[in-house]
Amino acid sequence: MPTTRFRFKSADRAQRLRRQRNAERDAETLARLRQHELSDRIRQQNSHNQYNPADQPVENAMDYDAPFPAHNDEAVDLADTIGSHEWVDLVEEPLDEIDLAMASERERHRHQARNFNWNALLNQLYPEYMKLKGATQNWAGPNCYNDFHRCTSTYQNKTRRSVDFIGIHGQARQTFTFCECTLDAVKLLQLGYIAASPVQPQTAFSLPLLIFHNHLWNRCHVGALPFMEALNQFLEPRSQRLYAKKGTHARPLRKPFSAAVDLFRQLEEKTDKLIFNVLKMSRQDKLAHNACPACFGPETLNSSEYSDLTRNKLIVCLDGNFQHRHQTKASRNDEQVRIPPTFLRPSAVDEASQEICASETLGMTDDQTDRCTESHKAADDKRNESTWKGCDDTGLMGCCCRHDAVLYFANIYKSGEKRHFPMAIIKKLLADIDPDRPVGFLYDIGCSLDKYIRRVCIHNSLILSLYFQ
Repeated sequence: MPTTRFRFKSADRAQRLRRQRNAERDAETLARLRQHELSDRIRQQNSHNQYNPADQPVENAMDYDAPFPAHNDEAVDLADTIGSHEWVDLVEEPLDEIDLAMASERERHRHQARNFNWNALLNQLYPEYMKLKGATQNWAGPNCYNDFHRCTSTYQNKTRRSVDFIGIHGQARQTFTFCECTLDAVKLLQLGYIAASPVQPQTAFSLPLLIFHNHLWNRCHVGALPFMEALNQFLEPRSQRLYAKKGTHARPLRKPFSAAVDLFRQLEEKTDKLIFNVLKMSRQDKLAHNACPACFGPETLNSSEYSDLTRNKLIVCLDGNFQHRHQTKASRNDEQVRIPPTFLRPSAVDEASQEICASETLGMTDDQTDRCTESHKAADDKRNESTWKGCDDTGLMGCCCRHDAVLYFANIYKSGEKRHFPMAIIKKLLADIDPDRPVGFLYDIGCSLDKYIRRVCIHNSLILSLYFQ
């Protein structure tokens, strides 16, 4: 008979450290269990010696007073005293520092690997995206779902895998053929779909669906979960249900849809940057493209008919909102933060804060707070300090034009509506528009900010073109 060798997988380092740390406690627990097992065996032997069912009559046992086995308290006490430890209920122990550190390291490595795969895919996906964007008229032409892939590889290099295709008209699970000559995500893009994962995607969403969701998201508040639930209820009667693995219920699609939306927005962002660089657009032209063409577009032809106070005047409003917060312990991961163009970078806010602190140290501002500022609740940080406990981003400072188009946002970090937040937005806005253009600001505590700017004269050259109400 041939000899078979079995190779068992050894424990990893975390398991070995856990065993070494808990060796003494495990030995005591094992000894305690063996002592209780010995005690039970002694009880059973004593009961068998005192009570023998064969000695009882074989007639109806209910007609006789059959003796029950007597309890020998001395034997029980002797058996219980064999063990030196008392029996306790085992409770779930919290994870130790080694387990938490290992889990955190694995999660960090998983995030880094996923980001690396997405970045590598984006570099190869974007040229194909731009080519197909023009060929299909931004996926609005009749050929938006045509197969633009031309494979020249042999049959041996091809693999087949099941993929869930979700579109605006239906959804289906099909077995799709991939080949080594083209990346899987690029192959799906050539069919008009965006992959939900960078490596071996199993879910893909059509570009017309993502374009529709992008228009909807820019004009109203819509989350990924309610949008996908409504889409499933709409598509299942018209196509088919996409069952979960080893289940009869519909598979959740929120996470893959969010990943596809993020990839689509990165492609659109790269497209906008390419257009801006090719056309050599100024900062004001970018504001006209992204925010409001009426306020930042070319000056009207009949501007001479207006008075000097209203000719080419820009009207914007500033205000803080403390309904949008971010918990300190929420969403902590190793992903790189992508700051949209509408949000000011923290360095710009810190620079405005340092300028204000420098002006205050020079004695250019009064020590006492204005009565108008003191009466405003948002300006007094101490009144809402208990509300901000546990939050790092406590609110948003926003700026929009008179047509309700958002211009800039700034994160309010662990404070109230302090002066450097509107100052940072004002500096950013004045740097992006024509220097000789008059600007009017609508702000609930604008009287205090106007007095401060004219007293400190941080922007001395632009102070005559600013108006606060």
